[in-house]
Amino acid sequence: MSLTDLKFAEIGVAGELRAVWRTEFGRKIRMLAVPILALIILVSVVDAIQPLFISLRAVTAFASESSPMLMLVMGESLVILLGGIDLSIAMMASFAAVLMVIVGPSVGDFGIPLVLAVAGAIGALQGFIHCRAQIPSFVTSFGTSGILYGLTHYISNATAAPLSEPSAIIDFMGGRTFGTPNSIVIVGICAAILAILFRVTRMGRHIYAIGASERAAKMAGVRTERVKLIVFAISSICAAIGGLLLLSQTLYSSPAMANNYILPAIVGVVVGGTAISGGVGGIACALVGGLIAAVVRVGTVVVGLNPAFQNIVFGVVVLAAVALTIDRGKLGTIK
Repeated sequence: MSLTDLKFAEIGVAGELRAVWRTEFGRKIRMLAVPILALIILVSVVDAIQPLFISLRAVTAFASESSPMLMLVMGESLVILLGGIDLSIAMMASFAAVLMVIVGPSVGDFGIPLVLAVAGAIGALQGFIHCRAQIPSFVTSFGTSGILYGLTHYISNATAAPLSEPSAIIDFMGGRTFGTPNSIVIVGICAAILAILFRVTRMGRHIYAIGASERAAKMAGVRTERVKLIVFAISSICAAIGGLLLLSQTLYSSPAMANNYILPAIVGVVVGGTAISGGVGGIACALVGGLIAAVVRVGTVVVGLNPAFQNIVFGVVVLAAVALTIDRGKLGTIK
């Protein structure tokens, strides 16, 4: 092949790559368009009822208050992309906060990596049981949630406790830098890391492959058990970070402090466009959906509605989003 032919071949390959990138980028934009539009409409409605909702002070407070839930949403999105679900994330967040309060006086800020390591180990064990015992993720995570519920109440004596020892890292997580809540910066960094995981690593491609068709992924040589262990571990670590962010805002722990986050977290994943049957979605979708769920949580209070309506709204949204996004061809008979 002459140099001229080689040059034209390189130009052709580059053109094909650009076309693929444009197609993929367009698909992502279309996927995000509806959730973003829904978020804009929702914010506009709340602001019309309560005009101060979009003020700089209110937006900053909203971003800080929403950061723990956004961490849970991002972790949950990984498991749902696999076609599974993790019902233990809320209890994991409470467990992480309680554990940090207990070990903090002894080990100080070293308690944070310790808490994250324990959370990751529990998540990996959950994934191992799910794979090896062939127990559905719904049942496995529901059982893990029950275990964490009992363990958290036991180690805390079922009582709330303050963060007795000062922690530089916890103080940083709950503070601000140049007026920006550090908690939302932490969420942004975690989102960037997870986005890189999806975009440029083999692990990210394997997650989508398993979500699209686990059987086909196995035939292609994907080590599905290993991927699931890592994904459940990451989900638990994200939930633990969410619990620590919550601790940084309240400066006390309670065995039930994050219990109300499970339904909004799942809503955030599915309403953002991630298919409950797996294989479709991403971190950007999860973040937009998480913001929608956060606006609903805060908006119902701002407009003066009874907080009980939150769960009614979330329940309706879950049913509607799942009905629209589920791939019934994957599931066969619906039981």
